[in-house]
Amino acid sequence: MNQDELHAAALYQRSGEELLTASASHADLREKVLAVFSGRVGSGRMEEMEQALQNSDSTATLTAHLLPSDAFYLAAEFRKRFPGEAAQWGSASRELDELAQRDPEAASPQRLATDFGVPHPILADSYSCALITSEPFPVAGGYGSRLFGESWESSNLYWARLADEKGYPPAMLNILVPELTRQMVANISATSIDDWPALLRAMQQTGEEFREGKISIRTTNSPAINQNIVNGGTHGDE
Repeated sequence: MNQDELHAAALYQRSGEELLTASASHADLREKVLAVFSGRVGSGRMEEMEQALQNSDSTATLTAHLLPSDAFYLAAEFRKRFPGEAAQWGSASRELDELAQRDPEAASPQRLATDFGVPHPILADSYSCALITSEPFPVAGGYGSRLFGESWESSNLYWARLADEKGYPPAMLNILVPELTRQMVANISATSIDDWPALLRAMQQTGEEFREGKISIRTTNSPAINQNIVNGGTHGDE
C-alpha cells in the first residue's frame, strides 16, 4: 500500500458524503444517489433515505450516520455508473478525479478493497480481503453474529481516513488500527444486543478523541517505520 492508496480511501468516503449532502437540493442527483443505494439497502431503509433527503437538515443527520463503507460504496458506484459527474459536487470528488488520472491503480476500488477489506468466509466463501455489498446483519448471536462480523467493514476505512488526515504513512496503520480498535471497543455503549449502530457511534467517538489528541499512540521502535512517520507528508482531508 502506498500513500496515494491511503489518501484515496479517505477521498472515497468524503466524496460519498458530498454526493449525499448535495442530493438534498438537487432532484436529479438525488434520483441517482437513491438508484445507487437501491442495490445495497433494504426497502425499509430506502424509504427512510428518500424521506431524509427531502431537506438539508435531515440530510445532514443522515450523512452523519452514514457508515464509512456506505460512503465508499456510494462514491465508487456513482463514479462507475455516471462517469465524469461526481467532480461537480465537491472538492473531494474533484481531487479523487485528479488522483485517478495520476495514479489509476491507487484509486481503483478493487485495489482499495484488497487493502482495506476483510475476509468473508461465509458470505463470499473466501478468506481474501474484500469489500462486499451488504448491510450489517443483526447480532443476536450464533450464526447471525458471524455474519455481522463479516459485514462490518467500516472501521478499516475509517482508520485509514484518520491516518490520512494526520498525514501518517500507511505503515502507521500497523500501530493505529489495534490502538484505535481497542478504544472503540471501550467506547461501545449499546441499548440492546441488536444495536449495531452503537459500533458506529463508538467508532466516531474514538475518531473525535484521536483528532483532539486525547488518545496517545505509542510509536514503534522500528527505525524504518519511524522514519516513514517523520517523512509521512502533510496532506490531509481538510
